[in-house]
Amino acid sequence: MYIIIAGCGRVGSTLAKEFLDEGHDVVIIDRNKNRLDKLGSGVNAIRIVGVEYDIDVLKEAGIEQADIFLALTQSDSINIAACQIAKNIFNVEKVIAKVYDLGKEHIYTTLEIEYVNWIRLGIEELKFRI
Repeated sequence: MYIIIAGCGRVGSTLAKEFLDEGHDVVIIDRNKNRLDKLGSGVNAIRIVGVEYDIDVLKEAGIEQADIFLALTQSDSINIAACQIAKNIFNVEKVIAKVYDLGKEHIYTTLEIEYVNWIRLGIEELKFRI
C-alpha cells in the first residue's frame, strides 16, 4: 500500500517504521525538519518538509496514488484540514485522523472524518484492566 502520514511525532514515526517493515511505501510529512531527521538514516520513508495540508505538498507526497492518509499531528485544525483535503479533493479511500483535543471530537464526527481518540482508548484500556 501507499501510505502518507502527516505528522512525524511519536505515533507517526513509529507507524512509519512499522509500515515500512511490513513492505509498504511510506511518505511522511512534517513542517519540522528536525522531527523528520530523528527518523534516522535507516528509515527508508520519503520525507517531506512542509505544511501538512498544503495541496502542493500533498501532491509532492503523491496523494493522487495514496491508499491511506493518516493525519497524526498535535493540531486538530491541521488534522481536520488535511483529512478534508485528502478525502474530498483527492478521494483517498482510507483517511484517518488522531484527535488531539477531546473537546473537538464532535467536529470529526460532524465532518464524517474517521478518527482515533488516544485518550479515550487509554481510558478504556485502563478500565478494562481494572
